Amino acid sequence: MHPNLDHPDFIDCSDLIQALNDCHLNLSFMERQFKCNNVSDDVKRCLHEARLLRRRQNNEGGRQRAARIGTFMNGMREREERDYEIARQLAMRELALRDKLWK
Repeated sequence: MHPNLDHPDFIDCSDLIQALNDCHLNLSFMERQFKCNNVSDDVKRCLHEARLLRRRQNNEGGRQRAARIGTFMNGMREREERDYEIARQLAMRELALRDKLWK
Protein backbone atom coordinates (compact mmCIF):
# COMPACT_ATOMS: atom_id res chain seq x y z
CA MET A 1 0.00 0.00 0.00
CA HIS A 2 1.06 3.54 -0.52
CA PRO A 3 -0.34 6.95 0.43
CA ASN A 4 -2.36 9.23 -1.80
CA LEU A 5 -0.10 9.83 -4.79
CA ASP A 6 -1.48 13.27 -5.64
CA HIS A 7 0.36 14.90 -2.74
CA PRO A 8 2.88 17.61 -3.76
CA ASP A 9 5.64 15.99 -1.66
CA PHE A 10 5.88 13.23 -4.25
CA ILE A 11 6.76 15.48 -7.19
CA ASP A 12 10.12 13.67 -7.57
CA CYS A 13 8.26 10.41 -8.18
CA SER A 14 5.74 11.88 -10.62
CA ASP A 15 7.06 9.96 -13.65
CA LEU A 16 6.82 6.64 -11.83
CA ILE A 17 3.40 7.51 -10.46
CA GLN A 18 2.18 8.37 -13.95
CA ALA A 19 3.56 5.08 -15.27
CA LEU A 20 1.72 3.19 -12.50
CA ASN A 21 -1.52 5.03 -13.24
CA ASP A 22 -1.16 4.28 -16.97
CA CYS A 23 -0.49 0.62 -16.17
CA HIS A 24 -3.62 0.45 -14.03
CA LEU A 25 -5.76 2.19 -16.65
CA ASN A 26 -4.62 0.13 -19.62
CA LEU A 27 -4.86 -3.35 -18.11
CA SER A 28 -7.71 -5.42 -16.80
CA PHE A 29 -7.95 -6.28 -13.11
CA MET A 30 -6.30 -9.70 -13.43
CA GLU A 31 -3.50 -8.45 -15.68
CA ARG A 32 -2.93 -5.54 -13.35
CA GLN A 33 -2.25 -7.89 -10.43
CA PHE A 34 0.98 -9.14 -11.96
CA LYS A 35 2.12 -6.83 -14.74
CA CYS A 36 2.18 -3.63 -12.68
CA ASN A 37 4.20 -5.08 -9.80
CA ASN A 38 7.58 -3.84 -11.04
CA VAL A 39 6.29 -0.31 -11.53
CA SER A 40 4.55 -0.46 -8.15
CA ASP A 41 7.78 -1.56 -6.47
CA ASP A 42 9.63 1.34 -8.11
CA VAL A 43 6.97 3.77 -6.87
CA LYS A 44 7.23 2.37 -3.33
CA ARG A 45 11.01 2.69 -3.42
CA CYS A 46 10.81 6.26 -4.68
CA LEU A 47 8.21 7.20 -2.03
CA HIS A 48 10.39 5.64 0.66
CA GLU A 49 13.40 7.67 -0.45
CA ALA A 50 11.27 10.85 -0.52
CA ARG A 51 10.04 10.11 3.00
CA LEU A 52 13.59 9.54 4.27
CA LEU A 53 14.70 12.83 2.69
CA ARG A 54 11.81 14.70 4.36
CA ARG A 55 12.65 13.02 7.67
CA ARG A 56 16.29 14.14 7.43
CA GLN A 57 15.24 17.70 6.59
CA ASN A 58 12.71 17.79 9.44
CA ASN A 59 15.27 16.41 11.90
CA GLU A 60 17.79 19.04 10.88
CA GLY A 61 15.16 21.77 11.19
CA GLY A 62 14.23 20.44 14.62
CA ARG A 63 17.84 20.51 15.76
CA GLN A 64 18.17 24.12 14.61
CA ARG A 65 14.94 25.11 16.39
CA ALA A 66 16.07 23.33 19.57
CA ALA A 67 19.40 25.19 19.46
CA ARG A 68 17.62 28.54 18.99
CA ILE A 69 15.23 27.79 21.85
CA GLY A 70 18.13 26.66 24.06
CA THR A 71 20.00 29.90 23.36
CA PHE A 72 16.87 31.92 24.09
CA MET A 73 16.21 30.04 27.33
CA ASN A 74 19.82 30.51 28.48
CA GLY A 75 19.47 34.23 27.81
CA MET A 76 16.21 34.31 29.78
CA ARG A 77 17.83 32.44 32.65
CA GLU A 78 20.69 34.94 32.72
CA ARG A 79 18.25 37.87 32.66
CA GLU A 80 16.20 36.31 35.47
CA GLU A 81 19.33 35.79 37.57
CA ARG A 82 20.41 39.38 36.94
CA ASP A 83 16.92 40.70 37.76
CA TYR A 84 16.80 38.56 40.89
CA GLU A 85 20.16 39.94 42.02
CA ILE A 86 19.01 43.53 41.44
CA ALA A 87 15.78 42.88 43.34
CA ARG A 88 17.73 41.27 46.20
CA GLN A 89 20.06 44.28 46.41
CA LEU A 90 17.10 46.69 46.46
CA ALA A 91 15.41 44.65 49.17
CA MET A 92 18.58 44.66 51.25
CA ARG A 93 18.83 48.46 50.92
CA GLU A 94 15.20 48.82 51.99
CA LEU A 95 15.84 46.58 55.00
CA ALA A 96 18.95 48.56 55.90
CA LEU A 97 17.00 51.84 55.68
CA ARG A 98 14.17 50.40 57.76
CA ASP A 99 16.62 49.17 60.39
CA LYS A 100 18.16 52.67 60.59
CA LEU A 101 14.71 54.24 61.03
CA TRP A 102 13.73 51.85 63.79
CA LYS A 103 16.88 52.37 65.84
